[in-house]
Amino acid sequence: MRGDFDKTLIALKTRHRGGLWLAAVFAAGVSVAAVGLLGLSGWFLTAAATAGAAGPLAVRGFNYLLPSALIRTLAIVRTLLRYGERLVGHDVALRAMAQLRPNLFERILGLRPDVSLGLARADTSSRLVQDVATLETAMVMRSAGPAALAGVVTSVTLAALGHPSSAGVLLVFFVLGLIGVWWLHNSLPQAQPETERLAQLKQRFQDVLDILPDIRTSDPRHGWLDEIAALEDGLAASRRNLISRDALASAWITVLTGLCLPVMALFWAWFGSDGDLAGLALALLAGAMGFESLNAVVRHMGQWHEQETARRRLRELYDHDHGQSGDKDSDSFTWKGETYPLDGSLRLLIAGVSGSGKTALAEGLLGLRRVAGLSGSGRSAIAWQPQDAALITGTLRHNLAMAGTHDEDALWSALDDAGLSTRVKALPQGLDTWVGDGGVTLSGGERKRLALARAYLRDARVLLLDEPTEGLDAATESVIIERLEARLARTGQGLILISHRLAPQRLANRTLNLAMPRDAAAALLGIDSECM
Repeated sequence: MRGDFDKTLIALKTRHRGGLWLAAVFAAGVSVAAVGLLGLSGWFLTAAATAGAAGPLAVRGFNYLLPSALIRTLAIVRTLLRYGERLVGHDVALRAMAQLRPNLFERILGLRPDVSLGLARADTSSRLVQDVATLETAMVMRSAGPAALAGVVTSVTLAALGHPSSAGVLLVFFVLGLIGVWWLHNSLPQAQPETERLAQLKQRFQDVLDILPDIRTSDPRHGWLDEIAALEDGLAASRRNLISRDALASAWITVLTGLCLPVMALFWAWFGSDGDLAGLALALLAGAMGFESLNAVVRHMGQWHEQETARRRLRELYDHDHGQSGDKDSDSFTWKGETYPLDGSLRLLIAGVSGSGKTALAEGLLGLRRVAGLSGSGRSAIAWQPQDAALITGTLRHNLAMAGTHDEDALWSALDDAGLSTRVKALPQGLDTWVGDGGVTLSGGERKRLALARAYLRDARVLLLDEPTEGLDAATESVIIERLEARLARTGQGLILISHRLAPQRLANRTLNLAMPRDAAAALLGIDSECM
């Protein structure tokens, strides 16, 4: 039974059916023209030489105009069809994959948050980029089959014109060639696909880069380099395996070509040929070009395992169990029998010792995880500033734009309430200042305040702030709290606050205390208390 991904691929191919057929026709035409060009050229040169050797009368009776015109026509047609096949084939593949990538990304966004956030970044990126590119190549190579078939049929037909026995010999060797290539690609030991090896290497690089500062300040001779080297060796082994298969398949075709042509000549001599050397040249050169047509199929078969791996990996991502996208947004949530409204009247402090589950409860309110004892959530109603907010590689404006489209005044107002406007105005490029990878050019306090400003810009009924002033000096903290209080009064938003600092706690009028025993904390986190 086909899954959603297979149905999507079929729909894309159906949508671009006209272009795919046109590319196949062009490719078949290229093969016909190429085989005909070489075969006819060989026949023409041999026939001209034979006529010249036969004497002046034979030369005068030899029609050289028609064959030469046909040769020139075939050369021009081959060039035009090749250009058309490349243009149409790549245009169709690029358009189809340009539709598939956003579709895949939408499917990821449609996953439950607790599922999508658990996807490995580098591996998911590899699927969206390399695996889709592999399918793009597969779509471009779809015309290889029609091209090879047209080349084989044309070469056998021209060989038959030279002598019927030549056509029979050629057909037998073509069948042997395809059987041998199939056997080589399916019987030799298979290495782990290059696509998977590359994804593993990228993921490990990402893991190392995430903790690179810690690695630099600790023992740099840790086994990280050995692990990466081992993954590199594995990737090289996969590539060697693929290249070896292609090389053996190409060598097999080359050997068959070298064997087939002498056998064709022997059959031509044995079964009577009336000394028609031009017919022999036609058969031999058409046969050689027919084997050349098979090389496209050889390359396609060599890539088949990689293409199937790419399809499987994308199918796993696309057909992931979506389940429910999370609880429906509600106007309140209930924790241990007590209900809290998600509106402008809420001023709630979530308190508790470190590790008691405050952040886990906040993520549960956002639908990012399942939390035992929590009923109701309101992701669209809540603007979240996490304790360690992620910043995208880009400008300050780009990071603020993650909260939606806002005019310049709204951006500066949010930055002012977050205590960051003075700093940004002092920068030469202002909002268009580049913050680097993950905000590396900003200090820890500046990153926290930028994330706070981004939360302010979100159109939500409730602000959920996780340690908004942690790590800030007392003066800056005082300014932020004062402006936060004024902002809440101005916008009518509610507040859920997580903080160990005493100063911001005065903004709350209710407290949800998670200072609980270990078993209760384990239940909140959804793990066995023996593991804590």
